[in-house]
Amino acid sequence: MLEQIKQLLEGSVDAAVVLDRDRRVLYYNRAYEASTGLRGRQLAQKVAAGAHCYEVFPLEICQHDCLGCKARDAGRALRVDEIKAVRGDGEELTFIVAAVPVSLGDGVNVIIETYRDVTADVRIQRRLKVLLERERQAKQSLEEVVRERTQELRQAQASLVHQEKMSSLGRLVAGIAHELNNPINFVYGNVDFLGQYMEDLLGLVQQLDAATLPGEIRVEFDDAKRRIEYEFLVEDWRKLLKSIRAGAERTASIVQDLKTFSRTGGGELQETDLVAGIETTLNLIAPLLKNRIEVRRRFAPGVPRILCNAGHVNQVFMNILTNAAQAIGGEGWIEVGVRPLDEGRAVEVAIRDSGPGIGSEAMAKITDPFFTTKDVGEGTGLGLWISENIVRAHGGTMKWRNRDDGGAEFVVTLPVRAPESARHGIGAGEPRGAVHG
Repeated sequence: MLEQIKQLLEGSVDAAVVLDRDRRVLYYNRAYEASTGLRGRQLAQKVAAGAHCYEVFPLEICQHDCLGCKARDAGRALRVDEIKAVRGDGEELTFIVAAVPVSLGDGVNVIIETYRDVTADVRIQRRLKVLLERERQAKQSLEEVVRERTQELRQAQASLVHQEKMSSLGRLVAGIAHELNNPINFVYGNVDFLGQYMEDLLGLVQQLDAATLPGEIRVEFDDAKRRIEYEFLVEDWRKLLKSIRAGAERTASIVQDLKTFSRTGGGELQETDLVAGIETTLNLIAPLLKNRIEVRRRFAPGVPRILCNAGHVNQVFMNILTNAAQAIGGEGWIEVGVRPLDEGRAVEVAIRDSGPGIGSEAMAKITDPFFTTKDVGEGTGLGLWISENIVRAHGGTMKWRNRDDGGAEFVVTLPVRAPESARHGIGAGEPRGAVHG
């Protein structure tokens, strides 16, 4: 039977070897000889000396995971794909190895191992894998570029829309402020005349009161004084006039703040007092704060004026302060600190609040464009994205965190001398962006 096996294996294109139970080589075919890389005499001498298969042609599984041994012990055929072996000349080959236990009778058992050379196929597969990986990476890179370009287009569109809205709003506010200014000036300018007229009229009444009047006229005069509550009028008219003057001054101040805030300065940079800008912003959001939120001012002395686009910088503080006010559900406080940094070469503005702080989801996305925690229709998700763009365009930084004792803190740092890119504010710098809401 062994002879029949030899004849069968001799014509096989796959390398084949017959082993005894101890893995000594009993027979090998021509394909096996070619695979080993040994000359015929060298291989024949090793086999004649009783060499084991792993001494003739070692595979990577020979020492610790011998397939022939497993097939022998299991009593059935086994196969392993892509097993590496090193030929005698040093070339690395890859085989599909199969092992079959065979009984020859009379208690003689052998193991037939075959080795199908798939080195070329494996190399082609590897090259294909490399090409496919390159193709996948190229496709992924292209998709990433498309996503980035799409995001940039969305951000650019949002920037243009916002700039147009702000420009229209600025013109509208400036127009309203101008229209309000005339009647307010009229009221404010005539308060003093009204006071003088009242002084004259009351003086006249006092003269009449001191004069000797006929009996009937005196009675009518005293009755008239009682009807108009003359004593209360004398006591209250100055308070009333003072209130009118204070109201007119307050209204004039609001109009001036509106005019100041509406002047975006176009693309021009100008020296700006940040403290005054923050005060203007606080005045404008006073309705959000009134009787509910205490404003704590921490303005250090010697804060330098900075060269910036004043309108855009004021917009940053408007966004942050408005978010802080809206985040505080009931009563609370907002603290605004301003101080010089780096020996007067920069200014830091820290805005803290007693609100609930920034949620974990919002913390990572807070300046992403269109991200908002507000209800639909209440927030666009552009406020802090625009604010960070403005700060970056001015060469500054904007950071945020949750304070240990509760509430959020935004810290804006601006250099005293803004770069030229700040002329266009949000249009400059790398887009990023959204809001407490």
